[in-house]
Amino acid sequence: MICDIQLGRLMIVSDLHGNGLDFRQVLKVYRKLKSDGKADCLVFLGDLIHAYPGKRKDESLEMVQELIKMGANQEGSDVICLLGNHEFVHIYHIPLQRGNLEFTSWFENRIRKNREDIIRFFMDMPFMLRTKGGVLLNHTGGSNRYSETESFDFNWFKNYQHKGEFAAHIDHIHRYDPQIGSQFMSTAEGDYLWEVLMNGNERQFGEEYLNMVTDLLQFASKDREHDPLKALVSGHIGVDYGAEMIGEYKLRLCSSAGCLRDLEKKYLLIDAEKAYTNSMELLDCCHDLY
Repeated sequence: MICDIQLGRLMIVSDLHGNGLDFRQVLKVYRKLKSDGKADCLVFLGDLIHAYPGKRKDESLEMVQELIKMGANQEGSDVICLLGNHEFVHIYHIPLQRGNLEFTSWFENRIRKNREDIIRFFMDMPFMLRTKGGVLLNHTGGSNRYSETESFDFNWFKNYQHKGEFAAHIDHIHRYDPQIGSQFMSTAEGDYLWEVLMNGNERQFGEEYLNMVTDLLQFASKDREHDPLKALVSGHIGVDYGAEMIGEYKLRLCSSAGCLRDLEKKYLLIDAEKAYTNSMELLDCCHDLY
C-alpha cells in the first residue's frame, strides 16, 4: 500500500523498538510542535516493536495499543505508522531471528488474547508514504527487487492489502502458527516481500545499493512521471548520531534503537509541499529528540 500526503508539516521518527520512554518523548515533542503550529502530522517509519535484550523494558504492546487508541492510520488521523519488517513478520506468522536472538515468540505471547486487533492494525500500515514535494518515506529503503516489474509491478504494490491467493495468515489470524510463515515464504509473493523489507542495504549490496535507491524512487514515481520523487527517507539500520546521508538521495533516520545514546536520537521535520532534492537538504531538517 502506497499513500500520499499533500499538505502539512511532518514530524518523522523511526525504529523505536519497544522503547516506551522514547515513544512518550516523541508524543511530547509532537504535541508541543503541533500546539506551536510547527507540525501537523506524526509519521512513524516502522519497527515500533521488539526491544533488544539488555535495553529498557519492552513496551511494544503498550505503544501499539496507545496508537490504536489514538486512531493511527484511520481516515482523518494525524498519526501515520508505516510497516517495518518487525511488524511484517507477525502478519505472516514468520519467526524473526538475528543471530541468537528470536523476536517473534515473546511478542506473540503478549498479544495472544487480542491478536486479531493487533495484526489488523499492522495490516493497515502503508508500505510507503509520498509527499507532494517529492519525498518518499519507507522503512527499509532500496532493494534489488524494485526493478522487477513482471509479477510485482507498481500497481500491485500500491494496492496491496495483504490479501490474495495465500490466505492462511487471515484464516488463522487469532493464533500464531510458524508453519504458516514457512508456507508463505515458499510463495513468490512471500519471497518478494521478504527481500524488499528485510535486506541489509549497503551492508549487503555495497556501492550497488545507491543504484537501488534510484530504482526505488523511479518505481514509486510510476503514476507521477511529471512530478517524480527526488529523495528517500528510511530507517531500518542503526545510526550512531541519529541521521546520516546514504549517497545523494537518501537520508537514514534513527530515533531510538541504534543510536549511541539518548542525546543522539533525531527526528525529521519537513513540509509535505516543499521540494527537497537531496539528502543534504533533508539532513538540515533533523532535530534532537531530547
